[in-house]
Amino acid sequence: MKSSTPHPRSIWILTACWLLPLLGLVLSSFPPVQSADVTMADAAHQEFARRLALFSINVYGKLSAHKPGENIVFSPFSIQTCAAMARLGAEKETATQLDHGLGLASSEPKQIAQSFHQVLAAYQDSQILRIANKIFVMEGYQLRQEFDQLLSTQFLSAAQNVDFAKNVQAAATINNWVEQRTNHLIKDLVSAEVLSSNSRLVLVNAIHFKGTWQHQFSKHLTRPETFHLDGERTVQVPMMSLKERLRFADLPALDAKALELPYKDSDLSMLIVLPNTKTGLPALEEKLRLTTLSQITQALHETRVVLKLPRFKAEFQVELTEVFQELGMSRMFTDQAQFGKMLQSPEQLKVSAIIHKAFIEVNEEGTEAAAATGMVMCFATMLTYEPQPVRFHVKHPFNYYIINKDSTNLFAGRINKI
Repeated sequence: MKSSTPHPRSIWILTACWLLPLLGLVLSSFPPVQSADVTMADAAHQEFARRLALFSINVYGKLSAHKPGENIVFSPFSIQTCAAMARLGAEKETATQLDHGLGLASSEPKQIAQSFHQVLAAYQDSQILRIANKIFVMEGYQLRQEFDQLLSTQFLSAAQNVDFAKNVQAAATINNWVEQRTNHLIKDLVSAEVLSSNSRLVLVNAIHFKGTWQHQFSKHLTRPETFHLDGERTVQVPMMSLKERLRFADLPALDAKALELPYKDSDLSMLIVLPNTKTGLPALEEKLRLTTLSQITQALHETRVVLKLPRFKAEFQVELTEVFQELGMSRMFTDQAQFGKMLQSPEQLKVSAIIHKAFIEVNEEGTEAAAATGMVMCFATMLTYEPQPVRFHVKHPFNYYIINKDSTNLFAGRINKI
């Protein structure tokens, strides 16, 4: 028997990203793109990357404030993609808040979907970066045709009916899908307790990156060395070493330096931004709020580098409701949410939660999804006709990103402790 008072049904938005090194894996080449397509789409790619970078800065700032002193790893692209799928079913004030909060280039659903499709399609056949979207729908309910079509054609997201009232089985179905698409690394993204007969939709994005370094570190050169947690405390960590020509930038305006480590057979790389001082990360993070990744990558130039980078792992899980509310996207969580473009039935819907989970491991062979390193620089004295190599020693807290050639920010994070 239905209650006489309408009760908003719930939408769950779940994102998952895992990053882990691949050992001895032969990676297929990054899918070729026609030059004419590159010329036509170049401006759109750069604008998408610029807006994603701003969203990443905003989310990072909130996560950093909520989790002071903790290691952070997250995928701004995964979070934005999942929320953008919900945006396609939103209208009125809810849609306007999502447009502004996500930093979308358009308020037109078809154009929003197309902007994400350009990234999703570029990596559709990649063995290095895998991105998958899925929408789970309560049995007995149908998606509106336009919403369903945009998700399936542009977000490459197929709909699947499940019975959320059978919450244990429904959670297992969702978690199995996520696990399969993250190389069995993300488990139990959603618990059975959060699903019920009131649940109507679960939107999921899973992103999985596995890459080997273009210039691999030799394991026999890895040695225990000191990593400074702050101005006083230190720990011994396994420190990897590499001497190679790499793209580097001195960033005096940020009181920091940057280094790019490319991944083999792809247009992806890890960008490491290291403050110049042991305790300089908080000040650097403030300055990065006003600095785009493209500004940093444009300053990079190739030079000989003596690199020391710690081998590390980091895990992170967060419920993003408070972050989204602080970014101006609050109506979606209330009984006044407007998601009338999702279901054929006229039921009122609201977002119950947004869950994001991420993991990273960096070692001598490579990384999966996101990686970070910080470094202190000085110059080595050598008798040579070439410029003296830069010493890039990541021995204190730092920021890191995994980006593509357009500086699209796929993963971001910081390492405070190892």
